Amino acid sequence: MKSVKIISLGGFGQVTNNMFVYETEKDILIVDCGIGFPTEEMRGVDLLIPDISYLASKKEKIRGFIISHGHYDHIGALPYVLPQLGKLPVFGSKWALALAKEKLSEFGFGANFQEISEGKKLFLGDFQVEFIQVTHSIPETMHLVISTPIGIFYHAADFKLDLTPVMGKPTDQNLISQVGKRGVFCLASDCLRAERPGFTPPESKLQDMFEREIKTCSGRFFVTAMSSDISRFKQAIEVSQKHKRKVVLVGRSVEKNIELALKLSYLKFPQNLFLLIKEAKRFPSSSLTLLVAGSQGQIGSALEKIVAGEHEIKIEKGDKIVFSTDYIPGNEVAIYTLIDEIMRQGGEVSYPDVTSDIHVSGHGSSSDLKKLIEMIKPKFLLPIGGNFRHMVAYKKLAQGLGFEENKIILPDNGQIIKFFEDGKVDLSEVVEVKTIMVDALGVGDVGNVVLRDRKILSQEGIVVAIIVLDQATFELVGEPEIVTRGFVYVKESERLLKEAKVEIKKVLAKWRTRRREFRFVLGDLQEHLEKFFFQKTGRRPLILTQVIKV
Repeated sequence: MKSVKIISLGGFGQVTNNMFVYETEKDILIVDCGIGFPTEEMRGVDLLIPDISYLASKKEKIRGFIISHGHYDHIGALPYVLPQLGKLPVFGSKWALALAKEKLSEFGFGANFQEISEGKKLFLGDFQVEFIQVTHSIPETMHLVISTPIGIFYHAADFKLDLTPVMGKPTDQNLISQVGKRGVFCLASDCLRAERPGFTPPESKLQDMFEREIKTCSGRFFVTAMSSDISRFKQAIEVSQKHKRKVVLVGRSVEKNIELALKLSYLKFPQNLFLLIKEAKRFPSSSLTLLVAGSQGQIGSALEKIVAGEHEIKIEKGDKIVFSTDYIPGNEVAIYTLIDEIMRQGGEVSYPDVTSDIHVSGHGSSSDLKKLIEMIKPKFLLPIGGNFRHMVAYKKLAQGLGFEENKIILPDNGQIIKFFEDGKVDLSEVVEVKTIMVDALGVGDVGNVVLRDRKILSQEGIVVAIIVLDQATFELVGEPEIVTRGFVYVKESERLLKEAKVEIKKVLAKWRTRRREFRFVLGDLQEHLEKFFFQKTGRRPLILTQVIKV
């Protein structure tokens, strides 16, 4: 009997790390390939990627990747996954592919990119795929109508039913309803805001918010949001232009995304509206808007460095910083620490906790989700892209529409959902899906990390910094000790090592005054010492830091 399997290598019971496998006997289609974010316990880990072990023996069946949209939790793992699976075609909208190309170029890796648009059909083995453009917080987000040997699967990644989008056109609800009339076997739907009542407000509501906030700003007007949120930045730029403010892009990710959007004409503003940081110093504070990366409080981001005093831009009295973003779970401590520090330094902060209209979500709330279900009329429902509580809320919502419990599937990652043409479902098979962690040294593979360390040790040497701290006061006990091997001849480099000890003391003093969490100290020390030794010697030794609390 004909069947179709759906396996999530990331995206069931979690918000990020999205990667879904549609499989028939002959063919495999992969939808999205995103990164996840480490928890607080994963110290030193930069990001998470899907575990593709399941695909290792099935490479010949894979017909390609389809990218629903350009957010990094849907495209960010491509540089890590594609080299393992070969140069497979990657299909997506113009904007999604532009972002994916930019990401892959950082790794020196290309791909067989093929642009798609609404109404286009793809024929990939057993799969025929059509595309419907929907509204989200990023342009050209696509829903997928996947025709298979047993029926239609409608893959609805992130979306909301925004009737007045800032960029692009409204979702064609008539087109979606027509798909529903054809008969849909299964709807895999975004469920992140299933707990929220009503419809999600439109993105255009933020225009009034930016207008209000900028009118009450006597100094520089800072806006921080997700770096890929081009429509959000578009509104901030428009309001700034109206109030005769020049715009400064601060932070690599914001610079790259906005410059790319200008290049491809997704944004249309005169070039003389934008200033470089060094040019902005000649302008009055009240005539400047700064669009800044780092809305999640990431260590090393532009905003974090500004607040830490490690950037040429400093917080001044009269500055206003608008956090127009949701907090990614786990980032709250870092974000609140930034907000506290900005206020200590004399800045004013507007953020979602105290100003409810400062942010609108790109995800549909319960009424958006119900509307999609009513238009699609599927036999089965599969909530995706949310934590388990969101999946449960989606299930209750669907039951309120008359769906039976056995028609709503709440799987975990690695759960193989096998649909048969007679309407039966087999959930008995599970594949192991591990957490694959990526840090500066490697991708979830101790062997590769060891080889990399050996290479650095053989070519650049090692520096070990040992610091003893009073656990109660966080004060330095004695002098830091620095031990080197294979890096510099100590007797001839006493001045260099003394300067390095001064750098260590500066870092410790900064953390003490900023009252930051102890767990961040090691990473910050390592980063500072790496930069210091490279600036002084042109070499990059392996840096190990050891903090002893007494």
